Amino acid sequence: MRTPPLEFPPVYPITPDALRGEALRAWAESLIGAGCAVVQFRRKSGADEESLADLRDLVGLARPSSCRVIVDDRVDLCLLAEADGVHLGQADLPVPEARVLLGRDKIIGYSTHNLEQFEQALDLPLDYVALGPVYPTATKADPDPVVPPLVQREVIARSPWPVVAIGGITAAKAETLWRRGFSSVAVVSALRERPAESFREFLSRHRVIPSRG
Repeated sequence: MRTPPLEFPPVYPITPDALRGEALRAWAESLIGAGCAVVQFRRKSGADEESLADLRDLVGLARPSSCRVIVDDRVDLCLLAEADGVHLGQADLPVPEARVLLGRDKIIGYSTHNLEQFEQALDLPLDYVALGPVYPTATKADPDPVVPPLVQREVIARSPWPVVAIGGITAAKAETLWRRGFSSVAVVSALRERPAESFREFLSRHRVIPSRG
Protein backbone atom coordinates (compact mmCIF):
# COMPACT_ATOMS: atom_id res chain seq x y z
CA MET A 1 0.00 0.00 0.00
CA ARG A 2 1.43 3.37 -1.00
CA THR A 3 2.39 5.95 1.59
CA PRO A 4 -0.26 8.72 1.75
CA PRO A 5 0.54 11.62 -0.63
CA LEU A 6 3.05 14.06 0.75
CA GLU A 7 1.31 17.20 1.95
CA PHE A 8 4.30 19.46 2.15
CA PRO A 9 4.65 21.51 5.31
CA PRO A 10 5.56 25.18 4.76
CA VAL A 11 9.19 24.75 5.88
CA TYR A 12 11.54 22.07 4.54
CA PRO A 13 14.81 22.03 6.54
CA ILE A 14 17.98 20.69 4.92
CA THR A 15 20.87 19.43 7.02
CA PRO A 16 23.96 21.69 6.94
CA ASP A 17 26.85 19.75 5.42
CA ALA A 18 29.25 20.66 8.23
CA LEU A 19 27.13 19.04 10.95
CA ARG A 20 28.16 15.48 11.74
CA GLY A 21 27.54 13.00 14.52
CA GLU A 22 26.36 14.51 17.80
CA ALA A 23 26.15 18.02 16.33
CA LEU A 24 23.76 16.79 13.64
CA ARG A 25 21.73 14.86 16.21
CA ALA A 26 21.33 17.95 18.41
CA TRP A 27 20.28 20.04 15.39
CA ALA A 28 17.72 17.45 14.32
CA GLU A 29 16.33 16.91 17.82
CA SER A 30 15.82 20.64 18.15
CA LEU A 31 13.88 20.87 14.88
CA ILE A 32 11.81 17.76 15.47
CA GLY A 33 10.92 19.09 18.91
CA ALA A 34 9.74 22.31 17.25
CA GLY A 35 7.37 20.37 14.99
CA CYS A 36 9.41 19.71 11.86
CA ALA A 37 7.45 17.32 9.60
CA VAL A 38 9.97 16.70 6.81
CA VAL A 39 13.75 17.10 6.66
CA GLN A 40 16.28 16.50 3.91
CA PHE A 41 19.60 14.77 4.64
CA ARG A 42 22.17 16.46 2.39
CA ARG A 43 25.79 15.35 2.50
CA LYS A 44 28.22 16.40 -0.24
CA SER A 45 31.51 15.36 1.37
CA GLY A 46 32.99 12.72 3.63
CA ALA A 47 32.96 8.94 3.76
CA ASP A 48 29.82 6.99 2.86
CA GLU A 49 30.16 5.00 6.10
CA GLU A 50 29.84 8.21 8.14
CA SER A 51 26.97 9.46 5.99
CA LEU A 52 25.05 6.22 6.38
CA ALA A 53 25.55 6.19 10.15
CA ASP A 54 24.34 9.79 10.48
CA LEU A 55 21.39 9.13 8.18
CA ARG A 56 20.32 6.05 10.12
CA ASP A 57 20.52 8.06 13.33
CA LEU A 58 18.38 10.80 11.78
CA VAL A 59 15.77 8.29 10.58
CA GLY A 60 15.66 6.75 14.05
CA LEU A 61 15.12 10.18 15.62
CA ALA A 62 12.45 11.21 13.14
CA ARG A 63 10.30 8.09 12.96
CA PRO A 64 8.58 8.30 16.38
CA SER A 65 7.42 11.85 15.57
CA SER A 66 6.24 10.96 12.03
CA CYS A 67 8.79 13.39 10.59
CA ARG A 68 9.75 12.19 7.11
CA VAL A 69 13.41 11.99 6.06
CA ILE A 70 14.31 12.65 2.41
CA VAL A 71 17.86 11.88 1.18
CA ASP A 72 19.54 14.23 -1.27
CA ASP A 73 20.87 12.47 -4.40
CA ARG A 74 21.58 9.05 -2.89
CA VAL A 75 19.09 6.31 -3.69
CA ASP A 76 21.45 3.71 -2.20
CA LEU A 77 21.65 5.46 1.17
CA CYS A 78 17.89 5.94 1.20
CA LEU A 79 17.34 2.22 0.78
CA LEU A 80 19.99 1.18 3.29
CA ALA A 81 18.74 3.58 5.99
CA GLU A 82 15.06 2.94 5.21
CA ALA A 83 14.46 6.66 4.76
CA ASP A 84 11.20 7.98 3.33
CA GLY A 85 12.47 9.08 -0.07
CA VAL A 86 15.01 10.91 -2.18
CA HIS A 87 15.50 14.30 -3.73
CA LEU A 88 17.14 14.10 -7.15
CA GLY A 89 18.87 16.76 -9.22
CA GLN A 90 19.30 17.16 -12.95
CA ALA A 91 22.55 15.15 -12.99
CA ASP A 92 21.49 12.38 -10.61
CA LEU A 93 20.04 8.95 -11.29
CA PRO A 94 17.10 9.39 -13.72
CA VAL A 95 13.76 9.53 -11.94
CA PRO A 96 12.16 6.51 -13.72
CA GLU A 97 15.12 4.30 -12.74
CA ALA A 98 14.99 5.63 -9.17
CA ARG A 99 11.28 4.78 -9.01
CA VAL A 100 12.00 1.21 -10.08
CA LEU A 101 14.58 0.82 -7.32
CA LEU A 102 12.56 2.58 -4.62
CA GLY A 103 9.12 1.23 -5.47
CA ARG A 104 5.84 3.08 -5.24
CA ASP A 105 5.97 3.79 -1.52
CA LYS A 106 8.98 6.09 -1.42
CA ILE A 107 8.82 9.84 -2.02
CA ILE A 108 10.73 11.28 -4.97
CA GLY A 109 11.38 15.01 -5.33
CA TYR A 110 13.16 16.65 -8.25
CA SER A 111 15.04 19.92 -8.70
CA THR A 112 14.25 22.18 -11.64
CA HIS A 113 15.89 25.48 -12.47
CA ASN A 114 13.91 26.84 -15.41
CA LEU A 115 10.66 26.36 -17.31
CA GLU A 116 12.12 23.88 -19.78
CA GLN A 117 13.29 21.55 -17.01
CA PHE A 118 9.92 21.79 -15.30
CA GLU A 119 8.10 20.89 -18.52
CA GLN A 120 10.36 17.87 -18.99
CA ALA A 121 9.55 16.80 -15.44
CA LEU A 122 5.80 16.71 -16.05
CA ASP A 123 5.98 13.14 -17.38
CA LEU A 124 8.03 11.83 -14.46
CA PRO A 125 6.73 9.75 -11.51
CA LEU A 126 7.29 12.44 -8.87
CA ASP A 127 5.76 13.46 -5.54
CA TYR A 128 6.99 17.05 -5.49
CA VAL A 129 9.15 19.40 -7.52
CA ALA A 130 11.63 22.03 -6.33
CA LEU A 131 12.29 25.26 -8.22
CA GLY A 132 15.20 27.61 -7.82
CA PRO A 133 17.25 29.36 -6.94
CA VAL A 134 14.53 31.88 -6.21
CA TYR A 135 17.11 34.20 -4.63
CA PRO A 136 20.91 34.37 -4.87
CA THR A 137 22.44 31.64 -2.73
CA ALA A 138 25.84 30.92 -1.21
CA THR A 139 25.03 27.28 -0.41
CA LYS A 140 26.20 26.06 -3.82
CA ALA A 141 29.56 26.93 -5.33
CA ASP A 142 28.19 27.27 -8.88
CA PRO A 143 24.46 28.01 -8.61
CA ASP A 144 22.06 28.22 -11.52
CA PRO A 145 20.67 31.65 -12.49
CA VAL A 146 17.89 32.99 -10.28
CA VAL A 147 14.47 31.96 -11.56
CA PRO A 148 12.40 35.09 -12.43
CA PRO A 149 9.13 35.59 -10.49
CA LEU A 150 7.13 35.29 -13.72
CA VAL A 151 8.52 31.79 -14.30
CA GLN A 152 7.95 30.90 -10.65
CA ARG A 153 4.27 31.79 -10.98
CA GLU A 154 3.89 29.77 -14.18
CA VAL A 155 5.44 26.67 -12.65
CA ILE A 156 3.24 26.98 -9.55
CA ALA A 157 0.12 27.38 -11.69
CA ARG A 158 0.90 24.37 -13.87
CA SER A 159 2.39 21.93 -11.39
CA PRO A 160 0.36 18.83 -10.45
CA TRP A 161 2.55 18.47 -7.34
CA PRO A 162 3.60 20.67 -4.42
CA VAL A 163 6.28 23.17 -5.48
CA VAL A 164 9.16 23.84 -3.09
CA ALA A 165 11.19 27.04 -3.39
CA ILE A 166 14.96 26.66 -3.05
CA GLY A 167 17.86 29.10 -2.76
CA GLY A 168 18.76 31.98 -0.48
CA ILE A 169 15.56 31.92 1.59
CA THR A 170 15.17 33.75 4.89
CA ALA A 171 12.05 34.00 7.05
CA ALA A 172 11.27 37.45 5.66
CA LYS A 173 11.68 36.30 2.05
CA ALA A 174 9.65 33.15 2.69
CA GLU A 175 6.50 35.18 3.27
CA THR A 176 6.71 36.55 -0.28
CA LEU A 177 7.19 33.05 -1.68
CA TRP A 178 4.21 31.57 0.17
CA ARG A 179 2.04 34.43 -1.04
CA ARG A 180 3.27 33.68 -4.57
CA GLY A 181 1.91 30.16 -4.17
CA PHE A 182 4.83 27.95 -3.19
CA SER A 183 3.78 25.05 -0.97
CA SER A 184 7.04 25.07 0.96
CA VAL A 185 10.46 26.68 1.25
CA ALA A 186 13.68 24.66 1.54
CA VAL A 187 16.05 26.19 4.07
CA VAL A 188 19.69 25.48 4.96
CA SER A 189 21.61 28.54 6.21
CA ALA A 190 18.71 30.25 7.98
CA LEU A 191 18.27 27.23 10.27
CA ARG A 192 21.96 26.52 10.89
CA GLU A 193 22.10 28.45 14.17
CA ARG A 194 19.28 28.31 16.73
CA PRO A 195 17.30 25.84 14.57
CA ALA A 196 14.16 25.56 16.69
CA GLU A 197 13.85 29.31 17.26
CA SER A 198 14.45 30.07 13.59
CA PHE A 199 12.02 27.34 12.50
CA ARG A 200 9.29 28.81 14.70
CA GLU A 201 9.96 32.25 13.21
CA PHE A 202 9.29 30.84 9.74
CA LEU A 203 6.07 29.22 10.93
CA SER A 204 4.89 32.43 12.61
CA ARG A 205 5.23 34.26 9.30
CA HIS A 206 3.40 31.51 7.44
CA ARG A 207 0.39 31.83 9.75
CA VAL A 208 -0.34 35.33 8.40
CA ILE A 209 -0.70 34.03 4.81
CA PRO A 210 -4.37 33.88 3.74
CA SER A 211 -5.68 30.38 3.04
CA ARG A 212 -6.29 29.51 -0.60
CA GLY A 213 -8.83 26.85 0.33
